[in-house]
Amino acid sequence: MSKNDTISFLFIHGAGGTKSKWRALTLPDGKNKFVDLPGHGTNKAKPCESIEDYAKALADEISEDCIVVGHSMGGLIAIELAALHPKVKGIVLAASSYQLPVHPKIIATLAEGTFPESLFRASYGKEASSDLLKEEQQELEKSPVDVALNDFQACDRYKRGEARFQTLEKPVLAVLGSEDRLIPPNTTEELKRINPNIAISVIEGAGHYVALEKPDPFVKEILQFRQTL
Repeated sequence: MSKNDTISFLFIHGAGGTKSKWRALTLPDGKNKFVDLPGHGTNKAKPCESIEDYAKALADEISEDCIVVGHSMGGLIAIELAALHPKVKGIVLAASSYQLPVHPKIIATLAEGTFPESLFRASYGKEASSDLLKEEQQELEKSPVDVALNDFQACDRYKRGEARFQTLEKPVLAVLGSEDRLIPPNTTEELKRINPNIAISVIEGAGHYVALEKPDPFVKEILQFRQTL
């Protein structure tokens, strides 16, 4: 076992989700932590209203050197944690970026108490199995719409990601899906422009839920990233 193999992973889910979004991953050791954000899943605390506050709430979860893996909104939280916490040795942006603006129509539909069907359909690549989509529909039905609204608003309000990301001196890997229709289309170019040292991997055939749709390639990428630290 190399020194890097002792670095654990901390996995943070995205807006309106739970730690179940990482359920497809098989990792070689058991030190890794999958967390529910406040107000999500088994975490009964009040949801935070900002990305910064979510990061502060998670800071106490970090007691040893780790790589923070954040999906979508979780990637924004990972950027904040990397800036805040010395034990964060690197971050993985899973289908994420330094900013994630949300279309006003999505927020308006959520405010009316409905999760947009078009948003659900757009979240997965063409290769996503019918079984996965059925599971995900069931997961969605368990998640309160007001929690998703709160999270999407937090994403939309987060404006300091560019400055954080530009000055971040810790290693960053972005793992993106080739069929992701939810993140901005110029994400690869923008990430490289803001932080030229970033490593970027694009997994073919994956949509926004890259770790659910293509778990084995995703695990391979994050394990290889750990070896570079």
